[in-house]
Amino acid sequence: MIRDKNSSCNIIKFKIDASKFNSTMDCLANNYSTPKKVTAFERKVGRSVCRAAELATSDLEFNPDQPKYRLVSAPTGGSKTSSSIALLAMLANEDPEFSAAYICTTIEECEAQYSNLKKLVDPSILAVFSSLHMFNPKPHLVAEKKEINVVASDHFEPECLQKKQLVITTHSRWENEIKSSKDLGVRKYRDRRRTLIIVDEEPELCSIHPCLPHYVSELADVVSSYSDSIKNTSDNFSIIYEANELTKILRRIYTKMADLTDTSIDKATYIAADLIEDVEYEYIFKLNEKKLKGILESNSKQKNDSSYNKLLDTIFFLQSTAEGRGFHTRQGNKGFYAYKGTISAEAGTMILDGTADLNKTYSMCKGMEFVDVPLVDYKNIELIHVTPPPEFKKKLRPEQIMKSAVRARPYMKWLREFVEKETTEKSQILIIAKIDLLRFDLHRDPDDKYNDPNQANWNNRHVYFCNYGRGRGSNKWKDCDHVFLLGDWHLPTATVLSHIGAITDKKVSDMNLNILGAPRSKDPLVKTIKESHLLTNFKQMAARSRLREINNEGVASYSKIYSVDGDLNLLLGWKDTLFPGSPDLKFRGKEKFNESDTSTQKLADLLLTSSQNSITFQEIQDRCGIHERKISQALKSKTVKPILTAGGWIKKKVSEVLGSGRGFLLVRIN
Repeated sequence: MIRDKNSSCNIIKFKIDASKFNSTMDCLANNYSTPKKVTAFERKVGRSVCRAAELATSDLEFNPDQPKYRLVSAPTGGSKTSSSIALLAMLANEDPEFSAAYICTTIEECEAQYSNLKKLVDPSILAVFSSLHMFNPKPHLVAEKKEINVVASDHFEPECLQKKQLVITTHSRWENEIKSSKDLGVRKYRDRRRTLIIVDEEPELCSIHPCLPHYVSELADVVSSYSDSIKNTSDNFSIIYEANELTKILRRIYTKMADLTDTSIDKATYIAADLIEDVEYEYIFKLNEKKLKGILESNSKQKNDSSYNKLLDTIFFLQSTAEGRGFHTRQGNKGFYAYKGTISAEAGTMILDGTADLNKTYSMCKGMEFVDVPLVDYKNIELIHVTPPPEFKKKLRPEQIMKSAVRARPYMKWLREFVEKETTEKSQILIIAKIDLLRFDLHRDPDDKYNDPNQANWNNRHVYFCNYGRGRGSNKWKDCDHVFLLGDWHLPTATVLSHIGAITDKKVSDMNLNILGAPRSKDPLVKTIKESHLLTNFKQMAARSRLREINNEGVASYSKIYSVDGDLNLLLGWKDTLFPGSPDLKFRGKEKFNESDTSTQKLADLLLTSSQNSITFQEIQDRCGIHERKISQALKSKTVKPILTAGGWIKKKVSEVLGSGRGFLLVRIN
């Protein structure tokens, strides 16, 4: 790492040697189980990663009081991770004073990147830590990971992280260190701030804590058990008294929550959770992570309790609620929610997130700065919107299709027939669905040759299944050339409201939750957070396929992406941002009208399914039941307008097209 002067701003900064970095990238690529050659596009992404590291390390040394996260939004499949691992190896080998932490979303990723990094550096300077990599990990976790061929290659004590030049760990440990303000060996090396922190994938920008009444009751039971256990062993009256009082307080809070849950509230869907009295604050805030650990360790039955994280989160809920940031909802995922502010930016930190450009939440948080990245050309991508048969449309909800096997079976039958029609034998197919749809095991034949419940053979087609919320960042489906995303994965409204409270740093009393949480809320923050979630997850899951393979020129490989019953308006509005350079959106619509549909919906379906190049207003009137005088108005509706645009339909006079005649018609210009 070379230091030089930046003449534009007259400060000294770190400059990474490009030649050494490229050599390390090549070495890493050659060490893969299947060696590969680094592409020209990956070199460009690597330069963006190096630039972010230069800025982040300079921030730490020269502007520590102006905290920033440096964001690298290079596309999925652009080798952001590989570039980062190569960079850490090069800098650690070059400078014994350099130290860094690499933050992963999953245990699997921790193991993978530890294995990659261990091939490039002296293993004695490196450590990895997760619930699988600690000494004596829980047997059920070991067995669970072994089933997916993930085995910890090494084990470490948590205390050794502080002594290792390079560490790899999870988001949760990094976030816990920030929240607790304790040194867990992530951000510090031998009591000094690490030179660089690299966070792979989007962190939890907002701290949100869902809670149910029985969570508080369970916490009260734990504290009560602790109180009983020390009565005969401790002479410290104040400790016993404090434990007894805390138990009483938690029982009172539980009762309040239970009463609020059982009470019928006609006027409000969301109400402030006024659970904690002023005199109880001191006890609530004395109950911290250290004290919880001490309580659990005093009781052998609770010492290894897997519910520890839930108990800790319950404490965070209570403390946030005490600060006026808790509420109760009777809508959707019913229960209680509390939130804290966003994670504060820190100097010396960079974030790798392939969809950060779609996530407008970043721009709402302080200290987020993007680094320029190369763009991908998605000209080989086919994006297709699918309107299912009327009996299934907009029914992919727990209370509908996913409620029972009886309801799910006909949907799965239609889906299978549709997928087989759209693909060929030997096709590699990925289906993304909500987990409830797969729990009836209707997606597999009884004699299916695949042992994995998330794989199936559909008429000589290898079909993989994944539920929303899993597989982000994974490349295990990289050979799939067809992806079917079933429905949309919406954020619960309560979570949206918590995000708003956290981002704006407002108490519940300063927000009108019932207006913000209304079904058709017009609030721009609500819209932004909902859309960001839908778009980032759509792109992330679609990018598990072959489109993550990007050639030297930055062109993504051929893939077909199907949005089955997804938000058409959102897809049309954001298509060119989601997949720049992609062809016009294609449609698969239903074959016949549903008589119960509105006339506007019938018009939308007519435009989606028609193979004609022109449709007269008279035909629209006859088929859709819209009076000729009101057709122009229907064409401007939210449902029809985007379809009109996407399909290349324009309104013209009959005389202009046919040379004579009266009235109007729609003509397809594409």
